[in-house]
Amino acid sequence: MSDVPFTEVVPPAAAQPTQVAIRDADLEVMYVNFFRVTGNADEVLLDLGMFSQVVTPTGPEPVNLTHRAVINFVTAKKLADVMRMVVARHEQAYGPIEVDPNRRLRPQG
Repeated sequence: MSDVPFTEVVPPAAAQPTQVAIRDADLEVMYVNFFRVTGNADEVLLDLGMFSQVVTPTGPEPVNLTHRAVINFVTAKKLADVMRMVVARHEQAYGPIEVDPNRRLRPQG
């Protein structure tokens, strides 16, 4: 991966947008199918991990949380808006996403 220019949205009072380089050479990829959101007055804490959904004789395996993102509320709101847009585009192309596992597993007739 390489440095990619990024145009930052700046307030109208500024004359020109600032070009900020994005360095993603050390970007790590992880699979996430579970998250937990907590927070405080200043930040949102987003814990990410994987739930194997394997049930053993003693019960389900525990969720393995591996990463925590600490996000200020401005960035959290921007992220929420982008995620809504991405999911909406996906549903337009492929149909609705069912989040209820009981409904997802039912045969469609």
